[in-house]
Amino acid sequence: MKDVNLFDRVSWKAVKEAKGLTYWQISEELGLYIGSVEKWFSGEKNPSILHAIALARVLGIPLSKCLDNINDPDVRALLSITL
Repeated sequence: MKDVNLFDRVSWKAVKEAKGLTYWQISEELGLYIGSVEKWFSGEKNPSILHAIALARVLGIPLSKCLDNINDPDVRALLSITL
């Protein structure tokens, strides 16, 4: 898998479709309303960093592929605390 951005909707959609996952299944796995997940995939809203990490885990996207290209020191500090 190529390096992907943590908020890369194109990769999310490709993995979701390849795995045959529905928005309902993802929302159940995350414990969120289906509308929230649909808005993330459509680009209407962005997930929080914590939700994006959880989504990557549900989709099976290795976090190392998502986080390597994050250079903001504040975001990296937050990630080191939450991971």
